[in-house]
Amino acid sequence: MLSTLTVGILLLSTVRMVLVLKSGSSISHAFSLVIELTLLFMPHYLGFILPFSLFFGVYTVVRRLSLNYELASFFANGMSLARLILPMVMLGVVVTVINCLVLGWLEPWSRYSYRELAFRLQHVAPYLAIREGVFTTIGQQTIYVEHIDAETYALKDIFVFQLNSDGSQTEIIAAHGDVIVGEHLPQLILHDGNRLIVRQPALVKTRQPETPENLEFQTLAFPLTPPSVQFHQRGDDEQEFSINGLYERLDTPPAGTSTAEMMSELNRKLAIILTSLFLPLIATFLAQTNPRGSNLHQGVFTFGLILIYQQLIQFGGVLTDQTGVSPVITIWPWFAILALGSLLLVGLQDSIAGRPGELMPLLLHSLRRKLLKLFTFPRKRQGEKLS
Repeated sequence: MLSTLTVGILLLSTVRMVLVLKSGSSISHAFSLVIELTLLFMPHYLGFILPFSLFFGVYTVVRRLSLNYELASFFANGMSLARLILPMVMLGVVVTVINCLVLGWLEPWSRYSYRELAFRLQHVAPYLAIREGVFTTIGQQTIYVEHIDAETYALKDIFVFQLNSDGSQTEIIAAHGDVIVGEHLPQLILHDGNRLIVRQPALVKTRQPETPENLEFQTLAFPLTPPSVQFHQRGDDEQEFSINGLYERLDTPPAGTSTAEMMSELNRKLAIILTSLFLPLIATFLAQTNPRGSNLHQGVFTFGLILIYQQLIQFGGVLTDQTGVSPVITIWPWFAILALGSLLLVGLQDSIAGRPGELMPLLLHSLRRKLLKLFTFPRKRQGEKLS
């Protein structure tokens, strides 16, 4: 289970990192920002991969016991099916609690933090795209850089000109500096330079213009042009609410979000969380196999089942978003089929205790016979005339 979880998280995180680099090539040099964006998106992947890892882990263990005839030995010595699956059910309870914390609270927080950081990077990207020896105008600021380090993106021999809102002008020269993404706005950190503020005569109360303000500095944090649109507060989107927040604001959704979207997000997360309680049951049943027969179709069916179930839950959530249909119709029937089906199959397995692995082949064989009978046309008897 842990190996499946690790591989899945690494694979999905690598894909996310590639997407970040591809969509924001101007920040590709700032590898730490790319890593931060990837880590913030990881709880979303973790909520998806945890149930699958639980299912795959239980399936692998039981299948190995079955192929090595150890499962038959357990049942022959009087071990009940309940005793076999009890530790796996307890593991499912632990995974359910963990996934509740991840999808209920960690994932909404990380999603908002991801969007906030991406918003700041979107506005700092023009500064990261500054080229050597070129005057770059961004808003009311003009920046000139003589040299840019290709690896660290450190700036050397910098000139900054800014026209302030009160009509004054700010001119800065510095030996070197860096563009960083702060908590709120991007900043230009300058070192070893001089700042000159020149005010217009018309803005000075006296007839003579004031003496320009001249400041020599060793380190100066210079705010860059703020974005024209401020990033929204947390809670303006249903995906940024925790589970309790979704429930509390179900009837009073924020502006731009409908009650159907809030209901869909809440029920979708609850369905995914509660699924982990029943996955060990169905994995235990599907993993029991006949060691002397071919089991390729059983493995394909098993992994296809969990993937289709995940997609049906997602599709049900989208259907509720778009049409407003109750999740009782779009989401919970799929959960009920999985839950009741797993309990039914385990009950059938328990009814033929002492013959592990025989129920699944019998069911598949019966289904195959019915399909062949349905799609096979009867042959003409020999000597019968064709009409």
